[in-house]
Amino acid sequence: MPPAQPFYFGPTARPLFGWYHAPEAARGDGVVLCSPLGLDGTRAHWSYRHLAERLATAGFAVLRFDWHGTGDSAGDDGQPDRVATWVGDLHLAVEECKRRSGVRRPALVGMRVGATLAAHVAADRDDIGALVLWMPALTGAAWVTEMSKLHKLYLRIVPQTESPEPDGEELLGSFASNATIADLARVDLLALPRRPAPRILLLDEGAMRGAAELRARLTELGAEIESRRGAGQKFLLTVPHRATLPDPSIDTIVDWLRALPPGEAAVAPSTAPATPFDERPVRFRADRGLFGIVVPPREPPPSERPAIILLNAGAVNRTGPHRLYVTLARRWAALGFTVLRVDLSGIGDSPAAEGTAENLVYPRDGLTDIAAARDFATRELGARRFIIAGLCSGADLAFQVARREGRLDGVIMMNPRTFLELNLGRVEGSGPSTPESELASRDESLQVTAGFRQISAHDIDALLVVSQPDPGIDFVDRHAPDAMRESEGLPRFARVNIPGTDHTFTTISSQRRIVELTTSEYLVRHR
Repeated sequence: MPPAQPFYFGPTARPLFGWYHAPEAARGDGVVLCSPLGLDGTRAHWSYRHLAERLATAGFAVLRFDWHGTGDSAGDDGQPDRVATWVGDLHLAVEECKRRSGVRRPALVGMRVGATLAAHVAADRDDIGALVLWMPALTGAAWVTEMSKLHKLYLRIVPQTESPEPDGEELLGSFASNATIADLARVDLLALPRRPAPRILLLDEGAMRGAAELRARLTELGAEIESRRGAGQKFLLTVPHRATLPDPSIDTIVDWLRALPPGEAAVAPSTAPATPFDERPVRFRADRGLFGIVVPPREPPPSERPAIILLNAGAVNRTGPHRLYVTLARRWAALGFTVLRVDLSGIGDSPAAEGTAENLVYPRDGLTDIAAARDFATRELGARRFIIAGLCSGADLAFQVARREGRLDGVIMMNPRTFLELNLGRVEGSGPSTPESELASRDESLQVTAGFRQISAHDIDALLVVSQPDPGIDFVDRHAPDAMRESEGLPRFARVNIPGTDHTFTTISSQRRIVELTTSEYLVRHR
């Protein structure tokens, strides 16, 4: 099967990022996948990629895309008219799928509030052949209320110094303005004016409210409804590196769509030129086709600057937790830096190395992948100097690269989790303290501080940013406090503590702080 094609589409003023999965043996049907928003979108990415691949294998032409202000698309969630923009995005995505595939009546598949938006767009069109509502939110307002409550509950469980954002609600890492909330309140599945599609699958993962009312309303509108129960929504409630694919639910969707009568005869596809955008999707490591996004400098800098390579945080794709990497990369590009956001082997949209599993926090070939990314940046982007940056496991891998060699200008380590032991399972599964384990912990902590000395000896400008008490740095602070204090006095080494936040900088105020810290207090030194 041909590899999926990444591209930008839509108006040049607000390009959208998408993937087109050509069918293995075309059956004349297409599917547009409508992602959920916010944290749901981050955690559903892996499942959506597998759903797209299995649909393509079954003969469907598939388009998956990022709404404006989400994922790799242009924009951010602070811009106005979010809901109207998202509705327009889906209309554009449907037309793009039809043009690329020749399909006349594609199906829509949406999850959570993505399903809610999909149903409303489908009700405005006459060319949607089928609709899959995967644990839909009955209303946009219900989704906002749920996520806002979860955000407040999270702050009670993981206390943080909260600076509430004015004129809106924080939703576990993303933000909805009051205007967006008001617009979402008008997106109501029970108020659909007409049938969104002739055939609809309602896939409930066991926590959907109002399912009976929704079935009744869709039936009243003349749709043929089929309800199924999925495997549960654990994959949305679990941090990405512990998640498993919802295979039964994915199979249910594929089988249901495959069982539908074939669509109308397709017309000849026409591939329009991709929308130009400063950022561009790239493949690196020729033997495997790893994926990344290049974010070039806004304007050519007056002097050469290091290229920055951003490494995955855990098993989150190249956009980073709460889309932090997109924000960082665009801010750094405004300073004149070229940034490469990468997916290491088996993470995001990069295939796993042969003989290894996907979704590993520390992929077997992680260090080799980083070397390949640097080779690509040297060859294709003209980079001769580098800064390696990452959060969580990305910080651990950056630490490993920096301590082993001297060919770096800088390293940004945000909340390293293990430093030396690239095995999250061992660290998270450590047993009760014993004299022997304490000695081993002190020895490991001293190796970490020795690594800081190596980085300093390589003349690398190192920034260590830690929330407190974050487990990785807390381990070193407890077992080698004197050596850690000595490290903080090393030349070109700086440690900055950010109190009152969590490991992935969930609150908007802490995200803003990390962006300002890395930009205004670190990268300005490399201009």
